[in-house]
Amino acid sequence: MQASDLLTLPRNPPLFLNTVAIVYNRITRRILHTLHKLSFSCVVILIAVLPLQSIDQPADAAVALSKAVPHYARDIEFYYQKPHPEVLAGILRTFDAQGVLTDTSKQLALGAFFAQVLRTDASTRQRLLPPPDTLGRNGRRTLAWAVHLAQLVDENELIGRLLSPEDALLRDQIARSPAPLAAWNIRSEQTVLHMYWMAFFASGDTALLDSIINTALQYAHLKAAGMQHARTFAVCAAAAASLYELAPRHPAVTSRLTHFLARHSGPEAEALRTMLHQ
Repeated sequence: MQASDLLTLPRNPPLFLNTVAIVYNRITRRILHTLHKLSFSCVVILIAVLPLQSIDQPADAAVALSKAVPHYARDIEFYYQKPHPEVLAGILRTFDAQGVLTDTSKQLALGAFFAQVLRTDASTRQRLLPPPDTLGRNGRRTLAWAVHLAQLVDENELIGRLLSPEDALLRDQIARSPAPLAAWNIRSEQTVLHMYWMAFFASGDTALLDSIINTALQYAHLKAAGMQHARTFAVCAAAAASLYELAPRHPAVTSRLTHFLARHSGPEAEALRTMLHQ
């Protein structure tokens, strides 16, 4: 399933969170000599540079919220290492109030995070549902995606309460979309890749990380075969770049890449060594 099958995204959708903060990575001359740079918008890192002041927020409230954004960024990226359910409502409230969730791709990515939290720990539901009346429309739309991706038994009732009559199109899109996240094609576009990363940050699920690594290995295969113009090449390259960027901060990522390296040779092994900074 492609995100574009469900949502009308911009022709050139911004990478998650903020295009001015896109991180460029040099990924080695040995494998990527035809690509000078690859970019990956690390979901959480970009949150720290993203505080957007809502025009409806009083100045002092906006400042308070912006100070919380980097804190919540760290909470998201490392949530799987030390879960703190008490921060979940604050993450949603702050992102909604700061205008982060006006972009549908961001709703999907954060929705995937919350969905994985709900799937992993049912007790977190009370932290998010029902949301306060003060939560904005985009925050509610994000929760609607989370409820669907989490496959909650009372999904239809919850979505009916979260969405307004003006959200009829989104309600139909959600109903036609697969669940759980593993049913989404990670190679379809970078929005889905971001969703996989966010779900991994929520739970540390190895299956999600393996999907990202296998996508990166497809990049190595396409590159070695001279198929840089293949439809999936850009997403596969972004997966490789994301692993290169995140491995140094996440022992779990390094460990899994090392596991794959022991089982591969040729271009795939060389790509894995690059992602491991070897």
